Amino acid sequence: MKRKALLIRILLPAILLLTLANRLFAFPNPVTIIQKEKHILREETFSFVVIGDNQPRGTFGQPAVFRKIISEVNRSDAKFVVHLGDKIQGDRNKEVAREQYKEFKSIIDELKITMYHTAGNHDIRKSKQNEKLHEELFGPLYRSLAWKNSFFIILNTEQVGEEGNITGEQLEWLKRELEKSKKYRDLFVFMHRPLFSALFQGKDHFHFISSEHRNSLAELFKQYGVTAVFAGHEHLYHSGNRDGLQQVISGGGGAPFHFYPKGNFHHYIIVNVKEKEVKIEAVPVSAE
Repeated sequence: MKRKALLIRILLPAILLLTLANRLFAFPNPVTIIQKEKHILREETFSFVVIGDNQPRGTFGQPAVFRKIISEVNRSDAKFVVHLGDKIQGDRNKEVAREQYKEFKSIIDELKITMYHTAGNHDIRKSKQNEKLHEELFGPLYRSLAWKNSFFIILNTEQVGEEGNITGEQLEWLKRELEKSKKYRDLFVFMHRPLFSALFQGKDHFHFISSEHRNSLAELFKQYGVTAVFAGHEHLYHSGNRDGLQQVISGGGGAPFHFYPKGNFHHYIIVNVKEKEVKIEAVPVSAE
């Protein structure tokens, strides 16, 4: 009994502190505003949604909060959605993964707008079969698209054998797409792994093969004036600017949280591309 009482005395303050931190930081609708020079005006305004990491805790059982997110998105005026990956828990058995995707698709089939997909590490699980399955269900593993006066690039950080690496044909493709983006006012990049980790700040290239490779990608994005890079993988919300490059981590689609008190809340992101600015807002969604 004494040991149990001592354990409670030790753990209770930590639990209360975590609860207080979540209350203080979880639901203020974090907003990032990216302003442009006054003479650069966008011809048309629109919005799109970003969702990341709704993977279940177990093999099956999509989080209820993910269903709520999809319902809220349907009530918005967003033109499309980009998913940042980790849609399922994943399995190296392709048929199990296929059944998991059936459950995922039963939810997103309710969407009234198009969803574009980034591959996550749980989706691929270092399996060539899963790569092919993801491509079969959701299209190319990396792709680009344009909407009005904005250009969008979706990258694959989970290429089997090259995880945490943008290299070879994909890198050459990326350089060509960045050249195309010069015709557009804004450029948005989506990938599963963040360039700069919020969890491992002392080693913030943790999710990439090396700091040199991560830095070369960041410099490439800055060279072409990327408006913002969106990533998932870390189950939290974080927005920050590193030497002129804006990165937003959004892993709050329903997956179990990674401990980071300022970002531990379920959410999706709505991006409003306005005449003189881009407004990036994390919208909290209650799990209850």
